Amino acid sequence: MTMNDLSLRHIFAFNNVAETLNMSKSAQNLFITQSAVSQTIKDIENKFAIKLFIRQSKKLYLTQEGKELYIYTKKTINLLEDAQHCLENFNTLKKGCVCIGASTTIGNYLLPVIVKTFKEQYPGIDTNIFIGNTHEVIKKLRLSDIDVGLIEGLPQTNDTTVKTTKFMEDELIFVCSPQHHFAKRKTVDLKELKGENFIIREKGSGTRQIIETEFERHGVNVNIPYKFNNSEAIKNAVSCNLGISVLSKLIVKKELSTNMLKKINIKGLTIYRWFYLLKIHTYNKAQKMLIKHILENAKNFYISD
Repeated sequence: MTMNDLSLRHIFAFNNVAETLNMSKSAQNLFITQSAVSQTIKDIENKFAIKLFIRQSKKLYLTQEGKELYIYTKKTINLLEDAQHCLENFNTLKKGCVCIGASTTIGNYLLPVIVKTFKEQYPGIDTNIFIGNTHEVIKKLRLSDIDVGLIEGLPQTNDTTVKTTKFMEDELIFVCSPQHHFAKRKTVDLKELKGENFIIREKGSGTRQIIETEFERHGVNVNIPYKFNNSEAIKNAVSCNLGISVLSKLIVKKELSTNMLKKINIKGLTIYRWFYLLKIHTYNKAQKMLIKHILENAKNFYISD
């Protein structure tokens, strides 16, 4: 048997006649001639050497074979309608799925707001989340494990397939514990950082990359006795006076307001960086709407003073 033996044309014509038991009415429903309907039914009967309808007293009746076939044609049409409904839901964004990868700062402190506001607008779209460092996010993007990447700082890559778009500016600030000797100072000279114990992120972190670049640019050498792979651990270590650090203003607002941490104002030095949206392909409307949502609402995501 091939697809030509029983096509959708046969299924729709037979199903309609089986429900109306009237060739003329089925022709009107299908927008074809009555002779075309009759010929389609005859095609099925000839191909399988069966009788699907009998005519008695000028009325059509289904044969046993016709009744059995109707069960399957009805199921087929229902499945096709379900398939169409499914595709319409994707097209109207009532259904969908997006996979988002974010570097640690964005993932922990910004992404929840992004997802919340996006789900409020598109409740039927599921969101799968991956949080790692910048290097891991880019790797996931290249493997198509995620659809969109959100990272801190411009990635060092020659891969032209990865498209980058700035979506938010962030400030990095120096922080220490209230017990640190910088805590009560209004300003600190850059050269005074020499020899201080610094607590920073692991290699592959976008934040670390920016800090190291700034230190190198200003010729500042610091001790780095502690490295952590998440910002919460760094904040706790700084609050215990194990050293000082540079963290996103986004993630230390609470600690600064409760005096768990103190901001260090470095004379003549402010560090800003961009958050970037990364993508390789945009396959569907859900992904496009997520990207549009982030780019259009970025200024509302950042918690202002």
